[in-house]
Amino acid sequence: MRNRIPGIAVAAFSLLLAASAAPAQEPATHTETTTKHTGAGPNTKTKTEWVTGTVKTYDAGKSIKIEGPGGKNYSFDLDKDAHVKGSIAVGQRAKVGYTKDADGKEHVTVLSTGGTATSDTGKQPMSKHSHKMAATSDETQAANGLPRMHSESTVKHTGPGPDTKSSSEVVVGTVKKYEAGKKIEVTGPGNKEYTFDLDHAVGVEGNVAVGERVKVTYTRATDGNKVTTVQPAHGGM
Repeated sequence: MRNRIPGIAVAAFSLLLAASAAPAQEPATHTETTTKHTGAGPNTKTKTEWVTGTVKTYDAGKSIKIEGPGGKNYSFDLDKDAHVKGSIAVGQRAKVGYTKDADGKEHVTVLSTGGTATSDTGKQPMSKHSHKMAATSDETQAANGLPRMHSESTVKHTGPGPDTKSSSEVVVGTVKKYEAGKKIEVTGPGNKEYTFDLDHAVGVEGNVAVGERVKVTYTRATDGNKVTTVQPAHGGM
């Protein structure tokens, strides 16, 4: 009996090594982000969606259906511009990214989660238009010198743990009114006024004064917590 113990120990250790070497399966998640932007160049609205789950159906070059959190199914069309990375098969885990750009054009990216797809979460799926828009915006800002900007973003997430929803707002413009510890009013694009309370979690960087150019960032978390930061805006910021 004693002579068999080392062999059993080695077998158990080998099984442990094999289990630890197996890649951890990504949990089923769904994240949806909607962003509205006004400022230099045309006003834009984009929607980005990421789903991680089990492939229910897959027809290469046509469509894919993913079972995400809560057993909910998400279907995506796969046209000739869709980007597919890795081996995709029914029953396997996959991650699908979808974006609808300012022109209404849709772009889909499908990633096999057997690789390093996790690092791509949060990024927009491939879109030539989005790169073009970014370049055009940079050129417009350079031409205008000191542009004003306003953007709103909402993020909804479902997966392990409670569902969450957060929102953020960014304004770059000129200070019209400022009461330290109370509120700030900023003139943004189109001479629209944006007012923010400064009586809760606030971070103010540098000297803020009427007539100065600033960037105000406001976020609201799922639990209702609000954070506002005010900082000088230089150049094309």
